[in-house]
Amino acid sequence: MANWARFAVDQHHGGFIEQFHLDGRLDRQGPRRVRVAARQIYAFSQASLLGWDDHKQLVLNGVDWLMDRGWRADGDPGFIHLTHDDGSPADTRRDLYDHAFHILGLAQAYQATKDAQILALAKQTFDYVEEALTSEHSGWNETIEGSLPRRQNPHMHMFEALLALYAASKDTKYLNRADDILALLESRFIDPISGCLLEFFDPDWQAQTPHRVEPGHMVEWVWLLEQRSRISHSLSHPFCADRFLSIAEKLGKQETGLLIDTCSPSGDILSDSSRVWVQTEWLKAMWVTGQSDTKIENLIDHIFEQYLISDQPGMWNDAVTAQGEPLSKRVPASILYHFMSAATELERLTSAVENQETSCQIR
Repeated sequence: MANWARFAVDQHHGGFIEQFHLDGRLDRQGPRRVRVAARQIYAFSQASLLGWDDHKQLVLNGVDWLMDRGWRADGDPGFIHLTHDDGSPADTRRDLYDHAFHILGLAQAYQATKDAQILALAKQTFDYVEEALTSEHSGWNETIEGSLPRRQNPHMHMFEALLALYAASKDTKYLNRADDILALLESRFIDPISGCLLEFFDPDWQAQTPHRVEPGHMVEWVWLLEQRSRISHSLSHPFCADRFLSIAEKLGKQETGLLIDTCSPSGDILSDSSRVWVQTEWLKAMWVTGQSDTKIENLIDHIFEQYLISDQPGMWNDAVTAQGEPLSKRVPASILYHFMSAATELERLTSAVENQETSCQIR
């Protein structure tokens, strides 16, 4: 994170750099996704909370840019989707997926800074989502215009964001809204025949065909379900996270030792590339479900051998082919969020083990 604190910030226009070349050089081609700022705010907030370095000023500067360039940038409520490199609006759509990360980033920024105004901004963002994007068919619309298909992925990240907002505010209305998403997971997102997580839907949550499965999202849900269970010590529905992990591994694990990006519910490969974020989410799922040390160590070895291969410290290879060959030409800054989330989970588990050992010694 020390490297990223040095080169992730845009020194010319504020905010954060969108992507890099593999050798660490900045890549300023194309527009900037506003949600990348929210993801970086989350990552640096987590680093501060872990005591790695004091990134509070960096977080505060990021929040200032986010609100100045993202919120109401065209005069209307909500966050715009894209800016030009100089921070001016490039795409003013209001996107549910984006807003999930804005809530998440702001909630974690409050945890790191204890700035009450930032918590108010997180709540304000949620209120906007409720007012502008709530669907008559449960959940939220993708955009104000109700663009299709409807997707489970933004709802998964709204679940994540609401858990973070509940943790920051202790207001149970956010937890209750998160549980509404669990109801959708159980009733709509899971294929009753295969047990797979489905991705795309019609307006009334009828699954679109042919079905597309992303093992990375399945293992991401495993960790999120565990997050929810820590709050109440039991999930409010009978779905078993272990089964999700088992299905994802059965369908998606390749000879490279990695999970592929997409497949069908029957295991037909739709995209045989393997992005690094999928593997970090798989690692988190392994940790929280108590998989064997050997299995976990094998995946960590694969991540280091196939992704963390850049000569530039802090850079990584974003994707590999089915043969394990590097596929990426750029390093998307947005993936730092996934690395930081995995590091945070490892710190939590390590601390829990140390506390347990100390408790045993005292007894």
